[in-house]
Amino acid sequence: MVGGGPVGVCCALESAQAGARVTLLEREPEVCPPVSGAYANCGLLAPSDATPLAAPGVLGQGLKWMLDSSSPFFIAPRPSPALMRWLLLFRAACSRERTRAAAPVLRTLHVASARLHDDLAAVDGARWGFHHTGELRVFETTAALEAAREDVELGASLGFGIRVEEMDGEHARRLFPSLRCDLAGALFFPEDGHLDPRRFVRSVARLATEAGAEVRARAEALSLGLHGGAVRVQTTQGTFDADQVVLAAGAWTPFLTNSLGLRLPIEPAKGYSVDVDRPTDFPETPLYLGDAQVVLTPLDDALRLGSTLELSGWDMRVRPRRVARLREAAGRAIGIPADGPVRQLWRGPRPLTPDGLPVIARVPGRERVILATGHCMLGLSLAPITGRLVAELAGGKQPSIDLSPLSARRWR
Repeated sequence: MVGGGPVGVCCALESAQAGARVTLLEREPEVCPPVSGAYANCGLLAPSDATPLAAPGVLGQGLKWMLDSSSPFFIAPRPSPALMRWLLLFRAACSRERTRAAAPVLRTLHVASARLHDDLAAVDGARWGFHHTGELRVFETTAALEAAREDVELGASLGFGIRVEEMDGEHARRLFPSLRCDLAGALFFPEDGHLDPRRFVRSVARLATEAGAEVRARAEALSLGLHGGAVRVQTTQGTFDADQVVLAAGAWTPFLTNSLGLRLPIEPAKGYSVDVDRPTDFPETPLYLGDAQVVLTPLDDALRLGSTLELSGWDMRVRPRRVARLREAAGRAIGIPADGPVRQLWRGPRPLTPDGLPVIARVPGRERVILATGHCMLGLSLAPITGRLVAELAGGKQPSIDLSPLSARRWR
């Protein structure tokens, strides 16, 4: 296994439990390091989120935002053939037909993964702050509320059966007494949950070790190639030969597939989060601010403010305007001072595919290499089912979910 994020550790756990001899390689000194795309993300488990990133209307809204460095979706202008290819594929995926085809795939993955999250939490979910308490999404404008309703209606038309309760502003304030902005309405999704991503990854890595897996930190995979009947992985700690290799390196995965002759259209989408002190009256339920597209997640005595999608390549500089936008949205919604103390500021890359679906498949022509990447902002939610599917693939079993929509061949 290459990659020690949520997907990688779940793949290691499932494969080790299935009886495979597993070595997990992580480039940093520890699993889920601060530079990873999971270390301080919003921690949401959102089976209700069945609409893929690429959907009708998203492209037009994105074009309005893309040159505003404080907007929810920002594309830093730069000459990049890879980015141009990604944008063209994204445009093609934003059709109504493609969205209606992708949404059931995403919903199936979410539902299966939510069950596995519950199973994992039954072992010791308190260790990673697991809560299955739903999510409240509030909307200040009728336009934002209507857009959210359209997503729900899309799911209903496809037979998803997503549980949702619509409520007015007064009802929403009974759940969140600190809400101070005027509301056009709110939607409550009881299926959703949340956890601490850093604690989750490190705990699952420990479970994988207990199941027999070996975790090797500071082992950065540099290249892969076939050597006899094995896959040879060149790393900063020497050479590893394996019968099969799973690439679960998130946004770093394309660097490794290039050596196999596969150009994956995955862009590193930078996200931000800010941890502040949690208000005493903030309940154990995440709050999504629909107009600002900002998530507020309670994590013990901290409150994590997270959002934004920034396509700026591997430029990991912090853009102050984007951080300020998070804090201003939280201040407007629940009164947290925009200039108050900060516990932690983080940014990290998420592996963004053009159609919003992950890649869970064998590499074409390199069948000993399995891909488990491209989860966009859903790696934490979909990690357990990805681990299960990868273990089935590696073990020669029929996957429990049809993987044809998740093939690496779909962009040819």
